[in-house]
Amino acid sequence: MQNVYLCVYYPILCAVWFFLTFIVTYIISVCRQDVIAVFPYISDTGTWSPESCIFGLMLNIGAIIQGLIVYIRYRQLSHLLGKDTFYPETVQKNNRTSLILGITAAFGVCIVANFQETNAFEVHVFGAILAFGLGSVYQCMQTHISFKVYPNLGNKTINIIRVIFSIVSCVTFLVTFLFAGLSLLQFKGDDPTKWSKDDGGYVDHFISAIAEWIMAVTTILFLAFYTSEFKKISFTEPPLIETTQQA
Repeated sequence: MQNVYLCVYYPILCAVWFFLTFIVTYIISVCRQDVIAVFPYISDTGTWSPESCIFGLMLNIGAIIQGLIVYIRYRQLSHLLGKDTFYPETVQKNNRTSLILGITAAFGVCIVANFQETNAFEVHVFGAILAFGLGSVYQCMQTHISFKVYPNLGNKTINIIRVIFSIVSCVTFLVTFLFAGLSLLQFKGDDPTKWSKDDGGYVDHFISAIAEWIMAVTTILFLAFYTSEFKKISFTEPPLIETTQQA
């Protein structure tokens, strides 16, 4: 008998895991005075050892869970779209495109986890753009698809919430990177992970950091809201097929 795995737990696990990651590394980094308490970037809390080790490990695991959720959502929609022929072909194409975007965004999380900003700044920023930039586009596409498949899947209230999350994610993504760039142009200190008011560009830095935290929270909650639609689906272990090769 094959083992059956309920999908409903994965969005919850993903949200709890990412929030736990941020809370743990924030507490450790602040207690060790590696960052200022108000208000560091998320990446700042995972830059210095030993919190960087915890940050990297937990983010990598979180990225795997995130990628799994993206794939489950793709399969769920693909199954629904395959049963009915009245859906436009563009919906199926958008579903496939969002799968690629979602998996790439999860890969971006891995890049952020393994390339600290103090060691490989450009690579770290590239990973953040993949994680949050493509993540925001993924949210927009999934929100659009959610309205297309309603009422056969999902409900109107959650779809409206997804619209809000998508808009907030897109706006905060732009705010984060715009004000980060402006703040760096004004920075005159020695350590950007301990950005003080005397270092220049503090207000822009503060706005950027707050926007990043909001963006991260809305992205996590967007995935968490798949819970209601994952309640009725499950998956089994893939079958093992043994092939015999002729000599």
